[in-house]
Amino acid sequence: MTGNTRFCDGLYDLVDSYDGFILDQWGVLHDGIKPYDGVLHALRQLKTHGKQVVVLSNSGKRAEYNAARLAELGIKKTMYRAVVSAGEVAWEVLKNRHEGKSFRDLQGKNRCFLIARGNDRSLLDGLEDIELVDEVQDAEFILITGTDAPKKTLADYEPLLRRAATSRIPLICANPDEVTVFGRERAMGPGALAKKYQEFGGVSHMIGKPYAPAFRHCISLFDGVIPSRMVVIGDSLYHDVAGANALDIDAVFIMGGLHAAEFKEDVNEEACHRHVEHLIHQYSARPLWVMDHMIWQSPEAARLEKIREMSND
Repeated sequence: MTGNTRFCDGLYDLVDSYDGFILDQWGVLHDGIKPYDGVLHALRQLKTHGKQVVVLSNSGKRAEYNAARLAELGIKKTMYRAVVSAGEVAWEVLKNRHEGKSFRDLQGKNRCFLIARGNDRSLLDGLEDIELVDEVQDAEFILITGTDAPKKTLADYEPLLRRAATSRIPLICANPDEVTVFGRERAMGPGALAKKYQEFGGVSHMIGKPYAPAFRHCISLFDGVIPSRMVVIGDSLYHDVAGANALDIDAVFIMGGLHAAEFKEDVNEEACHRHVEHLIHQYSARPLWVMDHMIWQSPEAARLEKIREMSND
């Protein structure tokens, strides 16, 4: 591996180097259906070693929803310090929009056209001054929290996006992911719509990774941990690794999430390393570490450690 990027067997190799762990959710902790093998053990080991964990997700839903979803998958609140979601940050932006601290083009605007999966309006709970409109031409801003992919494609949304861009309606994207992971399936994410809106000449405000405010919010939640003792673990070079690079925080790239299909099980180690290097150059984002999945320790590494312990007795 070139460029100071190297493979490691698990978090056991990193535990002495870091005190704060910023973990992606989909593609690292779970696949949308179940936790990845070894994840629960790895989280327990981090807690045992006194490490602090913050979960950072581009989910367009609020933090409490994400925490409840994690609990359903066996990832309990005792395993991490906090959940930060793009949806939660977006809710705060909308709540405080009249103060003009985030996006000035939202000041004084209440009429919203919502694009969401299954018309889910939960992100707007508690924002009573926002009025939802049925036609985009009647909106003062657009909010995207999800898409109805795969039932709908990008082409299905394009006429609406063109009309809105022509009217210069600002768009808020509460999940910048262009591709979402659900089991073995991949589907179009909200970020793909926001990107197309920009191509049509519209103004898209992206909230979440890789943008610095989401990472800075995570940093503020750690207790007594300096950035040089933090590490970001994610399966997206564009969202997770690039975001960490921008703030000069070390990063781990997980191959078994978003890019899993590109790494065939029967490929040799040299070819795997070459493809990782290709992705690094493609996305202009370089992790310090690479893992297959977020585990505590590989079986082989655990076996060797056991042998060493026995020889020292």
